Amino acid sequence: MNEHDHVCICHRVSLAKLRAFLVRENPSVASLMTECLGAGTGCGWCRSQLESLHAQHKAGQLPIIEGEHDAYRERRILDNRIKKSVGLDIENESQYDAKMSVEMSKKRVRIPLSQLPVGARARVDCSALTHLPESDRCLLAAMGLADQCEVERCSGHECIIRIDRTRIALARPLADQVLVEPLNPS
Repeated sequence: MNEHDHVCICHRVSLAKLRAFLVRENPSVASLMTECLGAGTGCGWCRSQLESLHAQHKAGQLPIIEGEHDAYRERRILDNRIKKSVGLDIENESQYDAKMSVEMSKKRVRIPLSQLPVGARARVDCSALTHLPESDRCLLAAMGLADQCEVERCSGHECIIRIDRTRIALARPLADQVLVEPLNPS
């Protein structure tokens, strides 16, 4: 597989991006690979490949995926067709995730972060940021603004948000692009 081929086809995450993420972030567990542009959070088919890349990295090897990208992509398409043709009679994580994702998307209301009222809390949806350069997305993640994290709007005239105990300021054009799902007060 070429380093510019996509390992995560759903989110278009290349082998090169995953390698750079592994070197930069050195995640302690394979599940943290999802922080690299959402890899593995779409159909879920590439999760085993992400685990393999993580294991290779931890062993001090250059992470690779054997075989040609076309064959890799065709295996993924065939596997997903088989799952769909069988229907929901079988129980597996990918089908559960897909079904829950559809159900949740019906109920979700997302607004730009800049429109979140002061004092309100929300969950971040970074899926709208895919057009940003990878370096910008990685910087946002490094500041704590990752997909599905909870934020609180702290200021009205500037877009200052709090993530855990850290406050960060975002430029209005960027805050307009970050979508959030407001959380109901408990």
